[in-house]
Amino acid sequence: MAQSLQSFYEILTPKTPTKDCTRDQRLRAQTLYFDAHWTKAEIALQLNLTIDQVKYALRHRVTPQKTRSSRRPLLSLVERKQLIN
Repeated sequence: MAQSLQSFYEILTPKTPTKDCTRDQRLRAQTLYFDAHWTKAEIALQLNLTIDQVKYALRHRVTPQKTRSSRRPLLSLVERKQLIN
């Protein structure tokens, strides 16, 4: 009976929000992992990050890459030069 009550009730603990990684923290994580061969857990303890943040830093580029959102030009460079000539 005690086991069924333990599996039925669950104590909810509030999650503390974590701050996003900075570019410098992502760079440090990549350097420690790829150059110094530290484990992800050691990096998380050293840089005060979560394991998921370390995994994200290792999977992605240090600086975010933005996609071009502008409209494409109607004429290419070659076509513009032909019009000028």
